[in-house]
Amino acid sequence: MGKRGPQPGSGGRPKKPVADKVLEGNPGRRELTVVKFDGGEKPEPKSPGTAPPPKSRTPRGMPSYLDITAKEGGDVLPSAGEIFAMLSAWIASSGCADIVAPSLLEDFAFLRRGYLECEYMNRKLGRIASGKRSPYVNMALDYQKAMMAVYNQIWMIVSQNSQANVEGKNEFLNVLLNRGF
Repeated sequence: MGKRGPQPGSGGRPKKPVADKVLEGNPGRRELTVVKFDGGEKPEPKSPGTAPPPKSRTPRGMPSYLDITAKEGGDVLPSAGEIFAMLSAWIASSGCADIVAPSLLEDFAFLRRGYLECEYMNRKLGRIASGKRSPYVNMALDYQKAMMAVYNQIWMIVSQNSQANVEGKNEFLNVLLNRGF
């Protein structure tokens, strides 16, 4: 039987990024939802009886448990803290640091470190052990799949809300590769 009707999450075409609307001069003439950064002026409450707007979320520092995650690879692989710092800096440069949840950054750093550890063990022990595929191969694939799911969430937030032109979806991943991890 058919699925009968639209599926959740598939309604209509995707939103156009704010940066593209600004470049094209806002063809729809509707007020753009632009997120202000760098400590810009906060909107005043509309009337004396209304509550003030909520404080903006700023990413907190790196959590201490990210450095505990390092088990294999020692000094050869970057720590999850280094990956977290690089991702935080990249997101801050895009102007979206206040709207990306810190838990997404932590999850990406944790999963990337786990993936790198599995690949380290694959190179150290080999991908085939006793005629069978090494368990580190499957673990690396699982880490990679989860890592990319988290990265796609981060990318959607950055690409749709950044006023700066963000080059491509794999820009941050290329930064990681150019640094050797």
